[in-house]
Amino acid sequence: FNEEEWAEVGVESMNWSLSQFMHGEQGALLCTAKIVETVPWIDAKYYAAPQVVDEARHVEVFSQYLDQKLGGIKYPVNTHLGSLLDDIISDSRWDMTYLGMQIMVEGLALAAFNTLKLTAHDPLLKQIIHLVIRDEARHVTFGVNYLEDFVETLSEEEKEERAHFAFEACVVMRERLISTEVFEHFGWDVDEAREQV
Repeated sequence: FNEEEWAEVGVESMNWSLSQFMHGEQGALLCTAKIVETVPWIDAKYYAAPQVVDEARHVEVFSQYLDQKLGGIKYPVNTHLGSLLDDIISDSRWDMTYLGMQIMVEGLALAAFNTLKLTAHDPLLKQIIHLVIRDEARHVTFGVNYLEDFVETLSEEEKEERAHFAFEACVVMRERLISTEVFEHFGWDVDEAREQV
């Protein structure tokens, strides 16, 4: 590729990444609303309610950035991320929503946001990511605080079920990092590009 072609790959990759962040935040918005509804403690409901607003703001800022800075191209939710979000949202147990969203998705997103903050060239995007990281760190802490004591009340079988879910979520989230849709956009051999990644 020449310099212009590599720049196009960079723009498409950023479109894809920010689209996935936007979809993840949409999932977080739904999950947090569910937490407000299902968590048994009033103080947890009070804490989760403002997080709903945070997640709505994150969805909006990623959507606006894609529209105004990257030409309005939004990729659909990655299959792996979508399936994990569906699993989290469809589980009726409040603690699985906490584990899936507050710990797994938000925790792994924090790492991705930190990487983007270090590598992004646009000062506006760096500032957006900096502010989102502050919120997400608070959200993960919220999840840890409420799950820590609750997990101790579970049976060994229930703990094992949650550990298995967390492991599977990590596997799925690893797959979420591979931008298959970008490979397809450029007409690349998906398996070969995947191997390179």
